Amino acid sequence: MFRFRFWSLSALYTAGSALLLGVPTLLIPNHLFSRTVPTSPQDYAIWIVSALLLGPLLALMTLYPMPSQKAAQGKRSVVGSGRAFGGALLSFFSVGCPVCNKVVVLLLGQCHALLALACATLWVRSPSAKDGCR
Repeated sequence: MFRFRFWSLSALYTAGSALLLGVPTLLIPNHLFSRTVPTSPQDYAIWIVSALLLGPLLALMTLYPMPSQKAAQGKRSVVGSGRAFGGALLSFFSVGCPVCNKVVVLLLGQCHALLALACATLWVRSPSAKDGCR
């Protein structure tokens, strides 16, 4: 069903989304950005899975856009692009540094953002370390 055009476009989108998610969050080392909270293996796993899922999704949306009322008029539809952007934005927030992530800091405050991150990572990593975050 999927041919070379789909897989090549999917590979390009996967590489592009990996760069767009990895450079600002400092998962790809660079001198343009800084991160005060060190990265964890969980950040790399989420980053790789997000890039691998965003690539084919964006390729499908490019090659086979969803039909809409504008399709009858000969214009391309971008109905599903908001969902893809939302998924990319959520994956960016999940691997981003909570101190650098202005939205989380704006909503929770710096102390609560760091506390929420510490409790969440302790909850995911070791069951015995959950006692301090109740």
